[in-house]
Amino acid sequence: MIGRLIDGEGAHQPRTTVGPDHRRRIRPGQLALAAVCLLFGMALMVQIRTQNRLRETPPGQSSSDLAAIAADLYDSNLSLRQEVDKLLAQQATDGQSSANNDTAELQQEIDRLAAFNGVVAVTGPGIELTIDAALRPVDVEDLLNEIRNAGAEAIAIGDQRVVFNTAIGGSPGLVTVNGIVVSRPVVFRAIGAADVLDRALDRKGGMLSYLRTAYPQAHITLVERERISLPAYRGVLPVRPSAAS
Repeated sequence: MIGRLIDGEGAHQPRTTVGPDHRRRIRPGQLALAAVCLLFGMALMVQIRTQNRLRETPPGQSSSDLAAIAADLYDSNLSLRQEVDKLLAQQATDGQSSANNDTAELQQEIDRLAAFNGVVAVTGPGIELTIDAALRPVDVEDLLNEIRNAGAEAIAIGDQRVVFNTAIGGSPGLVTVNGIVVSRPVVFRAIGAADVLDRALDRKGGMLSYLRTAYPQAHITLVERERISLPAYRGVLPVRPSAAS
């Protein structure tokens, strides 16, 4: 008999996953640097034009006129220097902010990969499937593949975390996962979109329909959960040596 229960914590809330934007972006620091270069060019142009005016000044022009021209040059250079310093400070601030954002995005990617590879414990919404029957290893493997194909992000069978090289073995009623015997009832826990996983497993002609026919005395319960915790993989994952080693 198959029982369908909905956890009392509430319906599963849809999740929105926002992937990183891989398009080329112009950073604020680059804009600030371009503005600095432009201001330096303007300062150089003002200085050259002023020097030309000084050369073209008639011999009879008063010293007060020359002093006024020099004062204008000084004021222009001072104003441009202040603007340059301001833009350089802004560039440093923008660069630090950009570096912090890059670090945060990198850490998020590391955390996602660690959860996917099973090396850390994870928590999230999903489903819990309990089967009290003397399952054969092939049934457990087929059910695991169906959960994976339904989009599960992380899976555990009993207290064993499923990773890329997890092996299902044993004999009917004595199934092993990662070389460890999983006692009855066999409990599958999967993190992902609970409603999608539920429909995929309980669809007509699906694995639960098959198990109901193959094990008529089995007690099967499928439950949607708002929060499921999965343990980390307890074994040592193999590391592929690099080409240089």
